[in-house]
Amino acid sequence: MNAENNVTADEVEEEELLAQLKNVKLEGIGKGKLILTDKRIEFEHRGGFLFPPKVELSVELTDIVTARLNDTSNTLVLDWMEGNGEQIISKLILPETDSASHLHRSLNKKLKSLRQAAELHERRACYQAFLWGTGYLVWMLAEHLAQMMHQLTEEDWDTVDSSLAKVEEASKTLLTECSLDINNPVGALSDAVSSRESMLVFRCVIDTYRSIGAALSDDLTLDKGWEDVASEDSPGLSWCDIRYIFLFAGRYKLLSWWLQLGEDRKFEDSLPRLLDLLSILAYRVSRQSRFGGFNADVDSSQTMDSIDSAAKNLETLLKVNAGMV
Repeated sequence: MNAENNVTADEVEEEELLAQLKNVKLEGIGKGKLILTDKRIEFEHRGGFLFPPKVELSVELTDIVTARLNDTSNTLVLDWMEGNGEQIISKLILPETDSASHLHRSLNKKLKSLRQAAELHERRACYQAFLWGTGYLVWMLAEHLAQMMHQLTEEDWDTVDSSLAKVEEASKTLLTECSLDINNPVGALSDAVSSRESMLVFRCVIDTYRSIGAALSDDLTLDKGWEDVASEDSPGLSWCDIRYIFLFAGRYKLLSWWLQLGEDRKFEDSLPRLLDLLSILAYRVSRQSRFGGFNADVDSSQTMDSIDSAAKNLETLLKVNAGMV
């Protein structure tokens, strides 16, 4: 029944004493003092002439499942979990005093606060998983659309069809998991591919890019109960970061297409903007990753190689944080 008391002096000093009560009886042990802090509840068995006081019970508040008071016997029943996962029930008979009632109220108030904090932490974790997943999806959409542009140039319709299938699958996932609806432009793109008219497909690809950008520019539809964790100043990624990810991915994935078409001017004009976006993403996205950041330092003498390296690292970062590996 006993929990080991491995608390250091520094840890005790950091704890806030909420209540303490004498003449408490721990079932099977005897009488002593009950101490409640903002982190734990402890029972210290009363010592004697030859024996010093001994902590017989020390339970972290986060390990407590329930704490209920039996009014008829004034017994505080603690239901808690040991480190090995075993569920323990400890019974403490309290004196019938106002101090005992105060301790019980303080304990339940603190437990409620801890549970609310744990629930908020869990919602934030779910929200961050949603954002990383969305970031990876829009990155892959930008890649599939850019591949279609390359394949159109060569009129490789079989590969265009394959890329279209990936775009359609990603758009369905965006709708079901992220509440982002780009089905209309993707439907128009599918019709255009069926027509085998290259210029029509090209225009629909551009329209799809714009539709994704417009959807990301709108405020996030908070239909998942994340209103309290989605503010810009909350820890982690923000919805704005997803926009930067798509802006970078869209420009970066089209660089090789500009070169393929001999559009050197458009290629050169894209580089400064990509560097600006990398600077933003290195600060925002890298800082919030659970798995480290990515190197966005760019050597002016090897600008394209540096951008390629940073882009590969960013894609890996998105994939890993989104749980796609």
